[in-house]
Amino acid sequence: MRTESRVVMLTDMKGFTAATSRQTREENARMMRLHDALLSPVIAVFGGQQIKSIGDAYLVVFAAPTEALLCAAAIQDRLADHAHRVVESERIEVRIALALGDVRLDRGDVFGEAVNLASRIEAEAESGEVWFSESLYWTLDRSRIPVEEMGWRSLPGLKEEVRLFRVARAIQAEPGDPPYAHIGLGLVSGLAAPEPDRLLRRRPRTRTGGALMRVTAVALALLVVGAAGWWFSLPAAERWVRLGNLEAAREELDSLIARRGTDDGEVLYLRGLLELARSDAGAGGTQRAAFNDWSRAVAAGNRAALAALASQGRSPECVRRRLAARALGESRSREALGPLEDIARAEPPAPEPIGAIERIKRAVAGDGRCGAGDLAREAADAISASRGTRAR
Repeated sequence: MRTESRVVMLTDMKGFTAATSRQTREENARMMRLHDALLSPVIAVFGGQQIKSIGDAYLVVFAAPTEALLCAAAIQDRLADHAHRVVESERIEVRIALALGDVRLDRGDVFGEAVNLASRIEAEAESGEVWFSESLYWTLDRSRIPVEEMGWRSLPGLKEEVRLFRVARAIQAEPGDPPYAHIGLGLVSGLAAPEPDRLLRRRPRTRTGGALMRVTAVALALLVVGAAGWWFSLPAAERWVRLGNLEAAREELDSLIARRGTDDGEVLYLRGLLELARSDAGAGGTQRAAFNDWSRAVAAGNRAALAALASQGRSPECVRRRLAARALGESRSREALGPLEDIARAEPPAPEPIGAIERIKRAVAGDGRCGAGDLAREAADAISASRGTRAR
């Protein structure tokens, strides 16, 4: 038996007991195989040692505090990706709690105050969240992990209140955006997409002494990608916007404007991104100003702004689709034709009403259409005409 300072992580699946009661044995086994296939590779990449699983719960220990929290954020982003690929009844949602302290490692098991504290913290968290102890807060690299303080809590079995924190979620501009902005998952390469059929074709992981077999240092080095990962390839201002720190994003944007000026394509894209985030947060921005900035950015050749407008053109909100169609048209860019055609295709022209009564009904009540498709068709025709081409 040996005593060491370790980060203890506990995961717990939402609705596991209820799901077990209504599932057949085969269905339950399938769910647990998916759960294992989704979580275990991520834990291994970040150097976690899986001590044991108790039903749906994992007990994992880490030597490095920052890696432990990056792993937890990566797990939540991977589960969110999986959730968008399956029906609601097949989603796997977990809450994660972590604590740092001295533990005793003995015969494939772990004991100590950190285990007890993590189990108490877990009860405070909701599915999709990552909560952790104050001891972990003071040892992590906070430049890499956005943190929210949750205050002092009275936890069962503990004499004194404890100060708790959680990993802050990113602002999700679109459905399907990663809730933790890939701060952890963006460091991982070679991980298969979380498609259920693909995951279930994986060979079962072998277990020794209750713990999953750990990856070698060579495999870890191959799987972890440093600053060249997707997250760190984003402009600093965009990373702050995605993390919800709009003040820091403004400071980064002002610095970029000082170097490049206000008409630079990337500046315009980032200004539009920040403006839309401020609008969504009720902090004074406007959607129209954001889309105007993106339109100018597309005209300047910025691909990120083009992708942003294309994404907004698929928004479930009518006003955003209309603004996207108008902004793409006003860019007068040939590159805007593809996204405009996508918007137009999603909302084909309305058939002409037959008879006076139908025309009156449409004039009075409308036909439930948004009008974004018509705007997109007009814009595409205008761009094609100005470029001497023919709209498809």
